[in-house]
Amino acid sequence: MNPTVSAESYFSGMSQNLKTVAIFHQPAASAQPLLHLNTEMDETIIPYDVNEGQIESWLTALETVGAMTSPIYWLLLIRLNEVALLCAGNYVNNCEFSAAGDLLVNPREILVHSKDARPPVRKWRHGRLSDQFRVNGHSRRFTIETFKNKYQLEITRPPLLPYLLGSLKDSGRVAGAYLAHVNRRMRQITDAIGFLTSWQIFNAADLHRRTLSATPETRSFISSHLCRFDNRIFLQAGNAVQCMDIDLTCPCDLLIPTR
Repeated sequence: MNPTVSAESYFSGMSQNLKTVAIFHQPAASAQPLLHLNTEMDETIIPYDVNEGQIESWLTALETVGAMTSPIYWLLLIRLNEVALLCAGNYVNNCEFSAAGDLLVNPREILVHSKDARPPVRKWRHGRLSDQFRVNGHSRRFTIETFKNKYQLEITRPPLLPYLLGSLKDSGRVAGAYLAHVNRRMRQITDAIGFLTSWQIFNAADLHRRTLSATPETRSFISSHLCRFDNRIFLQAGNAVQCMDIDLTCPCDLLIPTR
């Protein structure tokens, strides 16, 4: 079976008896949260109705289930990774570079540990350490030197995209071709940010004005450097989840076949 076809096409090729089984199939209790999460993602308009908080909420729900032996678990993690990529690409296309950077490079949480054993302090997500920890009118340079001698940083929650990619790599269940695809898209995101900022485009209004006054050739050139991501893999993984709800041996080229 071609793993990229829809679940509906897959079902249409089954025997009538198997269709009847599918109709009355009830998922195991352990699979129900996974299937619920799959449905919830299907019912969300991606990427417009999601943000980092929503992706993190879905990730927490998935990791709470902890069904890592199920291929459906890894397909859902792939779907979450695709949501994060689509969301970051959409941010870049709208010149929301800070939001894209949060998904790509900015840790979700950093704790600042004092060497005198005081309770750790959470670093501001956005902003400089020298601003957060400067006291008594000291200079920024003095604050930085003092900080290096008295404090240590601990990344407790890395940015979502590197975290998701690391989890997919470490799983041993995800196809190398998909991991390469993720790396390409992450490079596209950083390249697009670099392209836009090098053109002195820092917000959506700047981009609109620049494309409006550009020649067709220049407009096409700008468009080619943006993140024109599609949701093909997001849909493919969702269809595979539906197929595996009926038959866990349903093949999917996003995963490494189990022996």
